[in-house]
Amino acid sequence: MAHIQIDKSHKALIKAATGLGDWLLSLEQLSDSDRQAVRAVQKALQKLPKINDGTLAMYGFSIEKGSESAGLVRGWDVSLEYFADDPEQQGGLELFSSYIPIPETTDANVLAQKKQHEAYFHWPLGDVCNLIKPEKAHKWIDEVSRPEQTAEGAERLRIEIVYGDVYAEVDVPLA
Repeated sequence: MAHIQIDKSHKALIKAATGLGDWLLSLEQLSDSDRQAVRAVQKALQKLPKINDGTLAMYGFSIEKGSESAGLVRGWDVSLEYFADDPEQQGGLELFSSYIPIPETTDANVLAQKKQHEAYFHWPLGDVCNLIKPEKAHKWIDEVSRPEQTAEGAERLRIEIVYGDVYAEVDVPLA
């Protein structure tokens, strides 16, 4: 069993990550096996700072606007991984959000928006998370605590759940 070093200031992020699972469980589109996987991911989060070898636990959601050729995809994810015998996949805990304009661009204004909307927090095994800016943490917590507000104006909601051998992708039309 390995450990992830979490300090008091990180507990609100972990609580919000677990709360995101509660919101996912409230969605009627999830199957029973999807729900079991979400609960298993939540249980793994609640065991932190301890993490078991062989842990592959993830859930998140994305909201999508537009089409495959022109639009925007925003996502929020929680990932917890540990594989002792695989140095390529030792993982740790990752909480992040993404902002992906379609098509990809090098436009400075769009890249500035991307930087403003994205967050990435990583706790490697046996180590502390890099410096977490309080404003980024508060923004991520707020967004995952009220995902229905984040989805306003979106056309599609996509949920992804991974636990062990279970992989689910659930599409929820919003428009």
